This record gives sequence, structure tokens and C-alpha cells, in this order.
Amino acid sequence: MSGLRLAGAILLTGLVLGGCTLSSLVDEEIRGQPPALPGAASAADVYPTPALGSLVREQREVPIPSSGVTLAGELDLPDRDQPPLVFIIHHSGPVPRDAYGYMADLLVEAGFAVFRFDKRGTGASQGDYGCCEAEDAVAAYRVAATQQGFDPGRVFIVAQSIGTEILAEHFAEFAEIQPPAGVVLLSSLLGPDRIVAIDAPVHIIISDSEANLAAIGEQAVAAHQQHVSAGASLYVAAKSEHTLFDITDGPIDWSDPSWVNRYHRGAMRDMIAWLRSFDEVPGGDLP
Repeated sequence: MSGLRLAGAILLTGLVLGGCTLSSLVDEEIRGQPPALPGAASAADVYPTPALGSLVREQREVPIPSSGVTLAGELDLPDRDQPPLVFIIHHSGPVPRDAYGYMADLLVEAGFAVFRFDKRGTGASQGDYGCCEAEDAVAAYRVAATQQGFDPGRVFIVAQSIGTEILAEHFAEFAEIQPPAGVVLLSSLLGPDRIVAIDAPVHIIISDSEANLAAIGEQAVAAHQQHVSAGASLYVAAKSEHTLFDITDGPIDWSDPSWVNRYHRGAMRDMIAWLRSFDEVPGGDLP
């Protein structure tokens, strides 16, 4: 690990930033997520298409063969040569790529390429939602890793909620395709026993509202540091719900498209700062 990355890990490990406190494992039934949507029109309203046009040099539609169907993926490339790539593994539920449109906006503006995909049976993906989530995530990563336009030595995985479990349980498969330079666990569900499966630098970002904060926070970091030499660190987002949206002004109304504007600023700034710590990444001020 470089001195800069080690220093970042030491600085962030165990810290409670912005007056936060640490916390925990959550049921597979995830609290506070956008609901399953009855139709495409509703989906379009609730998941606004990100305004990437002025930020990218290319938005590439990428077909993903997976277990008998074709999923729809998208590679967003910023206007710079050989950027790092961030591959996103979704939280639970039948969500399309635009559930992470707000994050793609922030990452592309910060100089990162981003790969997102529509889950099976959502958006432009074929099939029926309800099966093969892990297989589909691995298949999407396999296809993403073969694309041109980013630095293949700087591929990062950002997994959220149930996605953190998928990544831990199938990490060997992801690493065989392309060992990630680093992993961000948003809304992590991984306690000390499971996080050690991730043999890569890890940064955990969790809400201060989690039920058992210490297990997925400080204890998970300590376990990873003890068993994996790559390094681990932690950020706790104050006044946020499970999926790291700001609830300072009250609960999130997921039926209101403006939910995308309530992402937790501290959490997203911290994620981008950690990703940037691996290299000099241009992009101006953090969003």
C-alpha cells in the first residue's frame, strides 16, 4: 500500500466524522429504499435520468449476457484519458441503473468512469426480477472489465447494502476477472466474520442510524486490518438513513423525484476523497 493510502486508512480508521457515532447489521429487508415500481412511467419519474451529457465524452450502452438473458449496462466516460473505473453493485430491490444516476453524476464530475446496469427485469434488461442477482453482478463486472477507455489497473468496486454481501460471498470470482484496486462498502451489511473475504483495500461508509453500528463499523475494520494487509477505514454519516440519504429535514419521500438531491454530502465527499487517495485524479472541488 502506498504511503498516501496508508495514511488515509490510518486517519479514517475508527474516526467518527461530523459528530457521528458507529453501527450495524441490517435485515435483508432494507429500510428506506426506493420501492418496487409498478410500471415504466413511474420508474422514469422516481429514478430521474442523470444529466451526464455535459460531463462525459461518451455514454456507451453495453449488453451483458447473463444466465440466458441480456442485461443492459452503461459505461460513462469522463473527458480525460484513461480514468479510473468505478463499478457499482446495487442495493436490494428491482432497481435500474438510474437509481445510481446521482452517484454517476458525482463520480464522472470527479474524473471517474462509471459502469452501471439495469437489474434483471428492470429498465432495458431482459428477464424477470427475482433471481440470479449475484450471477448478474459477476457477469456485469466481467463485461465491464473488457471495455476500453479506462485504466484497467485502477478498477474500483462500490457495493451497497445487499451488494456488499454479494461482493463478499463472490469476491474470488470478481478478483479472478479483475482484482479491484479498492472497494467501497456503502451501507455495509458485513460484520467482522464476513468482511475478511474481501482481499483488497476497503473503505466502509455507513449511517449513524444503524442498529448494531459497532459490528459493521469499528469491529469490521479491526477484523479486516487483522486478517487482510490491504487496509481498512471507516466513515459514519450523521443524520442519514440506511442508504445514506440525509434525513436532517425529515424522512425521504421516495415517490418524489427530488429524493436524488438529498444524498448525504459528507458520505459522497468522503467516498470520492478515498477513491482519489489512490492516485492524482483531476476534477476540481469535491461535489
